[in-house]
Amino acid sequence: MGFVSGALSVRRYVVSSEVPATLEQTATLAVRRYEWRPIDDSRGEKESFGWVNPRNVLQQNFTFEDIYDRPYIYLGTRRDRKAFSPVLFRARRDELFERVKREKEMKKLSRQHRIALEEQLTIEMLKETSPTSSFSELIWDTNAGVILMGATSNALCERIQEIFEATFDLRLRPMFPALSGAEYIASQGLEREFELASAVVPAGGEAK
Repeated sequence: MGFVSGALSVRRYVVSSEVPATLEQTATLAVRRYEWRPIDDSRGEKESFGWVNPRNVLQQNFTFEDIYDRPYIYLGTRRDRKAFSPVLFRARRDELFERVKREKEMKKLSRQHRIALEEQLTIEMLKETSPTSSFSELIWDTNAGVILMGATSNALCERIQEIFEATFDLRLRPMFPALSGAEYIASQGLEREFELASAVVPAGGEAK
């Protein structure tokens, strides 16, 4: 993945709540609760999203030690998604409806019967469809409380934030460049210097 194979774009977050001292003892079970699992076709699932070990994305039941290089936690997410053509689904559904009516000598199917047949067809077509997989990753510096997400889209970053907060029961706050700059200025006591440097001189006028 990007963090170990080359350059990538990231978003920065900061852990804004206190990390419990028991993190190392509880993290394995916490991560496994949200570990990636294959899509269950029999339940009509179309997507699966969860944690993986980014060094070995096929490893199951990995432990906290597999992703912890003190003070860094290196985690990945995997999203599998199955999708089929709605046009093909409607064509096969209509064909299925007609076949069932012929076999059962029915002129019309009830609404409940149609829904049941659609669910049956959905499961059947999901089993026939191979999933597409996508991966992302993050590094958590537990000393600094800073997280780098190897993703830039709002939807994906929000989803990773949600699963992180649910897993570790911690809150994350985005660290936008402007916020980082403001915090640095405040920490160095440079507010007055920043105000002076930010003064705008209008064309043909004087600084206010």
